Amino acid sequence: MLSSMALLALAACGDDPQVPTEAVATGSLTANATVASSVGTAPMIRITDAKGKGIRNVLVRWRVTSGGGRVTNDSIRTSASGEASSGGWLLGTTSGTQTLQATSDGVPAVTFTATAAPGPVNQLARASVDVQTATVNTLVDAPPAVRAEDQFGNPVPGVAVQFAVTLGGGTITGEQQTTNALGIATVGSWRLGTTAGQQVLNVAATGTFGTVFGATALAGPAVSLIKIAGDNQRGVVGLPVPIAPGVRAVDAFNNPVGNVPVTFTPGPNSGTITGATRVTDLATGAAFAGNWTLGSQTTQTLIATSSLLPTVSLTFTAQATTSLFDIDVRFVGDGGSTIVRNAFATAASKWRQIIAGDMHNTIIRQPAGLCTDWMPALDEIVNDVVIFARITPIDGPGKILGQAGPCSINSGSQLSAMGIMEFDEDDMATLIANGSLTEVILHEMGHVLGIGTLWNFPPSRRSLLVGAGGEDPYFHGTTGRAQFSAISAMPYNGNPVPVENTGAAGTRDSHWRESVLTRELMTGFLNRNVTNPLSRLTVGSLQDLGYVVNLAAADPYTITTQLRYAFPFVEADVITLTNDIADLPLMEISPTGARTLIRAAASARSR
Repeated sequence: MLSSMALLALAACGDDPQVPTEAVATGSLTANATVASSVGTAPMIRITDAKGKGIRNVLVRWRVTSGGGRVTNDSIRTSASGEASSGGWLLGTTSGTQTLQATSDGVPAVTFTATAAPGPVNQLARASVDVQTATVNTLVDAPPAVRAEDQFGNPVPGVAVQFAVTLGGGTITGEQQTTNALGIATVGSWRLGTTAGQQVLNVAATGTFGTVFGATALAGPAVSLIKIAGDNQRGVVGLPVPIAPGVRAVDAFNNPVGNVPVTFTPGPNSGTITGATRVTDLATGAAFAGNWTLGSQTTQTLIATSSLLPTVSLTFTAQATTSLFDIDVRFVGDGGSTIVRNAFATAASKWRQIIAGDMHNTIIRQPAGLCTDWMPALDEIVNDVVIFARITPIDGPGKILGQAGPCSINSGSQLSAMGIMEFDEDDMATLIANGSLTEVILHEMGHVLGIGTLWNFPPSRRSLLVGAGGEDPYFHGTTGRAQFSAISAMPYNGNPVPVENTGAAGTRDSHWRESVLTRELMTGFLNRNVTNPLSRLTVGSLQDLGYVVNLAAADPYTITTQLRYAFPFVEADVITLTNDIADLPLMEISPTGARTLIRAAASARSR
């Protein structure tokens, strides 16, 4: 229906009123453009009457009906020629067909159609699963595919895409692809490399940052076992080998394979094993034997097999000795008689039986007189411990029999690397005559190894002695306390293990308590005319210090109520080891041989 203004205009002209009967596009009803851009020619319609004449001032509404774009003129009135322009059509961001409709009362709507092409490629989106799992050297189930997209996520066909393996060493076919009508490009195939673990495929196209696909390559079935630890080692008779023999199950490409059963079996006369059957670790493919305790034969073997690999067998070899620990005694001066030298050798042999495990080598470079004024210079690699010994006048007969102690420790083991022992030449004949010489030397050598001398130093590093200087000092190392309990026939009501609480410095706080342990070798008093056993307590205390010990090498000894007695002693019954801890500085030696003073000699501290 014509508006009243239009009718008045027509009446004024003396013509019949114009009635809109048709709306037609003035140009093409179709257009092509890129998403988010304007079509080349703004859509326009012309409204005419039955005679084909344009009608002025008719309201026309423009509305986007699909695609999400917009027009400049949402509504506009026709011009004198009956034309109404959209003013411009900006397409939406979705590629494909978009429509725009012009409507006016009384005439059919006019629909314009535009084909919106995607914009330039902006990214490569994954169009297939991005993480897969497959066995090494096999094809993944789903060849990786990407979709080329413009900035609005529309698929972009015809894009050149390059696939390339960047991690894992796999191979692909069809590394160069072009995206199809859906924007999809798929690699021909992806065969994983031969190394188990993470593998990566990179996909790139010009104008994008590219994307990556990951795959986890799993090891194939086990085909063999390989040795990884514990072969050709030295061990001690009756003790587990230092390094547990270990194997790794591997596939055809030497990847570790988990969950493979492995059995370790000692060869003939080759000791015993605990934990004989193991299963390889899922991550490392490794399996280690339990404790392989060596027998008495010199050369011993351990065989590793698997029920999954009937043709595979590995043999580990160990050389068994009575001890790996070395004590190197070096005499300064004449070293006394053959009897004296033999007593030193016997004592060192006993400690080698007790300390079974090898310790750190130590690089010692020091000038003469560094520890004590009579010690020579040293520049060498020391295996375990070196002891400088001499027979010299000290204070005349019957007083200080000897003195000993460590002066250098290894920074790794925190155990003795070098020490000294000196004995009063005026007491040698008496000790030889009453048969006590070897026990006295054995006792003093124990101090060099750390008994009573390395229990506490500095307290922040090791603290095995509690209550020093008080009425009830005691040693609280775990193994020492357990062995004290084991050799005690009756319960002990005090704090175990009791440490000497009488005597001067060099006796108290550095020996077992004589009133409780009586004949034990490492009390501060040696009993005459009886043996002074080196008990499991002393051996266990060495383990608390950090040594690898052989408890079976200890002397038999049991504490009974009858053996416990109180002071005063009958002087004729005991040899008092007065002040037998040498006053020495203590230095720590680094792996490179550098020295650090960690404790000055008491005489130096008192100045």
